[in-house]
Amino acid sequence: MSKHPLCNSACALVLLIFCLAFGAGTAAAQSTTDGAIGGVVKDPQGAVVQNATVTVKNEETNKEATGTTDDQGRFRIAALQPGNYTVTINATGFSAFTQQKVVVEVGRITPLDVDLSIGGASETVQVTSEAPVINTQQQDFSSNVNQVSINNLPINGRRWSNYALLTPGAVPDGTFGLISFRGISGLLNNNTVDGGDNNQAFFAEERGRTRISYSISQSAIREFQVNTSSYSAEYGRSAGGVVNAVTKSGTNDFHGDAFYFQRNNKWGARNPRSFITQNVNGVFTPVAFKPVDVRHQFGGTIGGPIKKDTAFFFFSYDQQKRNFPGVSTFTALDFLNRADTCLLTAARASSVSLATCPAFTGTSNPSRSGTTNGPTLGTGKGLTTTQVTNSLNFLNSISGQVPRRGDQKLFLPKVDWNINSKNTFTAT
Repeated sequence: MSKHPLCNSACALVLLIFCLAFGAGTAAAQSTTDGAIGGVVKDPQGAVVQNATVTVKNEETNKEATGTTDDQGRFRIAALQPGNYTVTINATGFSAFTQQKVVVEVGRITPLDVDLSIGGASETVQVTSEAPVINTQQQDFSSNVNQVSINNLPINGRRWSNYALLTPGAVPDGTFGLISFRGISGLLNNNTVDGGDNNQAFFAEERGRTRISYSISQSAIREFQVNTSSYSAEYGRSAGGVVNAVTKSGTNDFHGDAFYFQRNNKWGARNPRSFITQNVNGVFTPVAFKPVDVRHQFGGTIGGPIKKDTAFFFFSYDQQKRNFPGVSTFTALDFLNRADTCLLTAARASSVSLATCPAFTGTSNPSRSGTTNGPTLGTGKGLTTTQVTNSLNFLNSISGQVPRRGDQKLFLPKVDWNINSKNTFTAT
């Protein structure tokens, strides 16, 4: 059976578009979701060592990557998933060098300069601390918020991006959660998660900022980088800051956690400006009020191997139940105390529901105590006490607490597949 040339052309075009889209997405992900290790290898006299083999192995997944030093003794192993790595360097005539727990952070090049020993036994550096070394190879103004900070620093509402306020030059912008970097509007920031756009369709605001607490659970974030100035080209687009986060992944060991947080305003003081208007013994007056605000946040994560050293899974669940009714009140009751308002007696209101009060000047207003100066000309419209009471009772019926909830459920499944030493497939 023959195929029409037009069909072949259409299929080829679709395949080309798919390849271009996939390639572009891969290139972007490689530049914004990983890190690198780089440095210089020298001998004991300080001369550079050429053609040394550098092998790095992820201590959580055992994935390896290799490279060699150039004619200046330099090496750089890129496209490394954030985590702890073991670095091994071998060169002819020199002892093997091994250093464990070399920390790779998202968006950073971890520097590692090594002096090899001549021949003999191999050298192993055992690092017990997981703090990253000082980065001297990049000129950007950026800060990294790692897992230790995310897990241990207190935060209101578990909105992980608020940790960006730890960055020098970052301040709150308004009362809705925006952050300003270097004095630039919070509408000019960029927020990415795993290399994907995490901004709302309108304005450059983080997704969910004004409607839900967050769109990615704090327990699913491994770490994130905050770029504030002079960052490299892959972080372009926005004039403000760039918050670039990566989520957790599965490893060769099963791991997980669970959490539950409760917040109840019964445990706190009343807002001194919180009042509602109530009918107290026939008099409508402002009354101190403490609205309900109860929040429950719970969930957990689990991750592990599908096939050891090859495929891994991770899953995050996060749920919030919040009851925080709005407060409706009315305060424009001064009309009852105005000099041009009079309450009609039953005799005055016998013929019509709204009658005309006689003009008065400097007379006592029955709705208030004391003498007031009324208008010299004209008449005031009168209301019966029944009409006033019914109106105020209606207003009182729609004031007070107005039902309002903030419930949400968040799921984050993730699969990582190490196809080979140079290719990895990730689906989130």
